[in-house]
Amino acid sequence: MLIIVQINLVIVLECAFLEILESLTRDELKSFRRFLLSPYFNRSEKVVKLYDNIIKFYPNFDNPKLSKEFLHKKIGTGLAYNEITMRRLLFDLQKLSEKFMAQTHFERKTADAGIFLIEELAGRGSSKMFDRNMKETSRLLDSMQYIDSDLCLNRFRLKTDDFYFGMIKDKITKKNFVTTEASKLISGITYLISFFMLEAIKHNDTLLTYSRTFNIKYNEKFINQFIKLFDFQRLEIFMRANKMIGSHIIEVYLNTLKAFLYFDNDFYYKQLRNSLYKYQESLSLTDNHFLFGRLAGYCITKNMNSAKQDTYYDSELFSIYKIIVEKKYFETEANKYVPVDLYRNILIQSAKMNELGWMEQFIQDYSRLLHPNRKKEIISYSYALLNFERRAYDESLKYLSKINTEEFSYHLDIRNMYFKIYYETENYEAALSAAFAHKKYVKENLMLSDSRRQAQENFTRAAIKLVNYHNSRTKTDLTSLRLQIQKSKNIENRGWLLCKISSLDKSLRRAI
Repeated sequence: MLIIVQINLVIVLECAFLEILESLTRDELKSFRRFLLSPYFNRSEKVVKLYDNIIKFYPNFDNPKLSKEFLHKKIGTGLAYNEITMRRLLFDLQKLSEKFMAQTHFERKTADAGIFLIEELAGRGSSKMFDRNMKETSRLLDSMQYIDSDLCLNRFRLKTDDFYFGMIKDKITKKNFVTTEASKLISGITYLISFFMLEAIKHNDTLLTYSRTFNIKYNEKFINQFIKLFDFQRLEIFMRANKMIGSHIIEVYLNTLKAFLYFDNDFYYKQLRNSLYKYQESLSLTDNHFLFGRLAGYCITKNMNSAKQDTYYDSELFSIYKIIVEKKYFETEANKYVPVDLYRNILIQSAKMNELGWMEQFIQDYSRLLHPNRKKEIISYSYALLNFERRAYDESLKYLSKINTEEFSYHLDIRNMYFKIYYETENYEAALSAAFAHKKYVKENLMLSDSRRQAQENFTRAAIKLVNYHNSRTKTDLTSLRLQIQKSKNIENRGWLLCKISSLDKSLRRAI
């Protein structure tokens, strides 16, 4: 029994290490090998040989040939297999891979690296090198085109390091020297205030979203108490009065928090939108990615919670999506692909707004920026939806048939589209069958959130009643069905359902 436990530990260790290797590009793998060859980081030739033999399987590390016994032979010790030796070598390689990750991240953070160097030089009393690197790091921070919390924290560290090292090495001979030095500390404090406000507002906003998703009301009370405790409004005024850096970005983040905290008051949404549009050019890509995502999320939630058709937030959402696309705010430092959920939402919103020309251009321009593993099927879905909106139902079905529904993230949309195509082509028997199959699928799918499940269940319930209107034996009351759809706060395809009921209502009146 003891041996089995040891083997399981080795397997876990290998999996953790291979996960790191899988994340590396081919160029990064070459850099990692150079890292392993450096005697400063690694002095074991066996670890290098172990890496060279493992990497031959890249990127398919699930190959059954890749075993500890196989690697032991390839390392060429000439000795019988030793489990303890292999565990030690794998552990060393894993720790080196972790150190490489840390080193890679450190090298990307040039400002942080500069500050670490400055603090080390200060600790060693190297005045000339300290002053030279202080100027270089200051120039680096000045060259940044945007302000974010990282910049504020780095400036705080730089200013306070400068002040405290000056207290040790400089002689105080004049009063104006003291004033100049004190201004460094004051400046550092203002940067720290900016950092605190940015991070506090961001994380409280995240906490608010998380808590509302899982209906944890106590956290909302905590956020309200937190805002009152620190009085962000007065802090913002103080920052503006003292011309402190970052006051505009704090204004946008504070407006974001207030918009979602006081969700029923549209005034705060407009305050958020106006401040974000005004300052977007001076925000980092990361901040714009987050803030425009929150702005879009507000409009989506407003529409979901509204029982009536509200074209205002539909129009707002479409405008926001156009900015996200044109400015490439969908990108982050780590990802340049268009997220599949955002891509889907943009397709659906452009269809809802009947902006089919724009939608087609969007597909042509931005489908190539989807992740290669997802691109083929999403493009098929895109053209299926476009052709459906243009009432080219046969063409839409042709594109739908190219999609492997079981492996595709848009499977709910696809099932809905099949139903709508059958209904539009008056194939009511197939439509009813599709609706019941979809109802069963939604009920049995444990991965759906409660909100999405409810929206789908409400749609299938209304869809079945809509089809039954055409059945002379179980004719649906259209007025009652319309009221049910209008009163429902969470229902998929609300606009399409109401449009179909209106068409039937008009046909009935003409017949009378």
